[in-house]
Amino acid sequence: MKVLTSIKERLCSKKVLIVLDNVNDPLILKSLVGNQDWFGRGSRIIVTTRDKRLLASHGVINIYEARGFSDEEAFDFLRHYSLKHELSINDFMELSSEVLDYAQGLPLALEVLGSFLFSMTREEWRNQLNKLKCTPNLKIQEVLAISYDGLDDKEKNIFLDIACFFEWEDKDYVIEILDGCGFFSHSGIRALLDKSLITIYSNKLMMHDLIKEMGREIVRRQSLEEPGERSRLWFHEDIYDALKRNTASEKIEGIFLNLSHLKETLDFTAQAFSRMSKLRLLKVYNSEDTSGNFKDTSNKEKCRVNFSKDFKLCYDCLRFLYLHGYSLKSLPNDFNPKNLVELSMPYSHIQQLWKGIKVLEKLKFIDLNNSKYLIETPDFSGVTNLRRLVLEGCVSLRKVDSSLGNLKNFSFLNLKNCKMLKSLPSSTCDLKSLETLILSGCSKFKEFPENFGSLEMLMELYADEIGLTVLPSFFSFLRNLKVLSFSGCKGPPSTFWVLPSRILNPIGPILQPLSGLCSLVQLKLSDCNLTDESNLSSLGSLSSLQWLDLRRNGFVTLPSTISLLSNLEVLALENC
Repeated sequence: MKVLTSIKERLCSKKVLIVLDNVNDPLILKSLVGNQDWFGRGSRIIVTTRDKRLLASHGVINIYEARGFSDEEAFDFLRHYSLKHELSINDFMELSSEVLDYAQGLPLALEVLGSFLFSMTREEWRNQLNKLKCTPNLKIQEVLAISYDGLDDKEKNIFLDIACFFEWEDKDYVIEILDGCGFFSHSGIRALLDKSLITIYSNKLMMHDLIKEMGREIVRRQSLEEPGERSRLWFHEDIYDALKRNTASEKIEGIFLNLSHLKETLDFTAQAFSRMSKLRLLKVYNSEDTSGNFKDTSNKEKCRVNFSKDFKLCYDCLRFLYLHGYSLKSLPNDFNPKNLVELSMPYSHIQQLWKGIKVLEKLKFIDLNNSKYLIETPDFSGVTNLRRLVLEGCVSLRKVDSSLGNLKNFSFLNLKNCKMLKSLPSSTCDLKSLETLILSGCSKFKEFPENFGSLEMLMELYADEIGLTVLPSFFSFLRNLKVLSFSGCKGPPSTFWVLPSRILNPIGPILQPLSGLCSLVQLKLSDCNLTDESNLSSLGSLSSLQWLDLRRNGFVTLPSTISLLSNLEVLALENC
């Protein structure tokens, strides 16, 4: 305390410049630069640190985040090293391009690589750059690892999971998965942001390539010779080696296998996974499955993993299970991962997911897209916290189990291109949290449940090219609906947009059921056989409408009420 008093007394009337470099302890700030009144008017205190939280906790207002070099700045930086060595212009340009691509603006990497690469021969620096692709530079790694070393154990786990598995994934989605692992990921991700170990862009988790490389190198060094002794596996050759030789150990917590990199079929057997008692995350995926073209599924269905009939996992720690092309007709009878958060099995051969009731209270996401043999959904009674269900492209699906209506937190249902589905259970109307419903491409779907208008939280409804021929009157009760798409719902000419026959004294084909949609922002009615008799004037009551798509219809004139749509930004009328 005497020291603190002495600093304040000696400097309180003096104009000073103080620089505190690489501060990692808040006590240092408290002891050396406690408050602004410690120093004279006009003083400047500069603090550099790897942890933004440290500055915030001390009340620092003006924070500048150091940025990496631009390509032009990095190029000029490297030119300094080239002046000391005799390099041809072509060699300098080629080497600089390689170094810039590797360093991505990081001054440390530019300095380390520039200091020794430019003194090498052409063959030597080319060889060294190839080496860097599999063996990171030790000096760069040691400096970058300082921030990692300052994390607690749970923050380290979050960092390694992102570096190995979750870069470019949606932040909120990753939080759901990692919270399920008990990592307190809201605060953990905040810590990684404050230490500049990750960034977030458009809600996606991003990481500098050298920082990601540092994280993966930490995992690799857990066992240099035996991949099965590491905590996380992502490189297909390491995974193939561990499973083929049955050397996968209890240390493995996560496996992400990209099928597009496999050249030979890999067997998934109970024996290969028997020792993985700590497995939290398992993803078998195909990175080529990104086109969204549901007509061309031949390549997506090919799977170079053979799931043996006795295939099973240690379920106790499992939080995330993603199996592309799962070849069995159902999950094992003893499938009971009580801590599972997500179950995804796209392009699977599943006919029935499970029999009876499975109590999976932590399960929030189920995705069975393009599982073309699935006939009906399972009983959801034990999956009480399910939020999202994706059954897109399940072309044999005929029935959605009525237990779906019991899910209080359920918000998203995707049934796109379920071509055999004719209706939804009446219990669907009990889904008070449902926000998005996708029925587009369900060509045999002809009738909504009678109380569909009670879905008070529904905000988006996509029902393009369904088999509906009348617009139900209860649509007017969907007061929170923001997006409604019925493109391609033709029916016979001039007959689609009519009220049910039980409505008294209908006055020809009308759009009246839409008039109560006061929150509607986007309406798509293209290719719906609308004519001048379809009472288009009722569209004028949609006061919030910003986007109106009426393309490829048969009307000749627009009603004057369209001018009442004061918020309208886009009006599409091609081929009318």
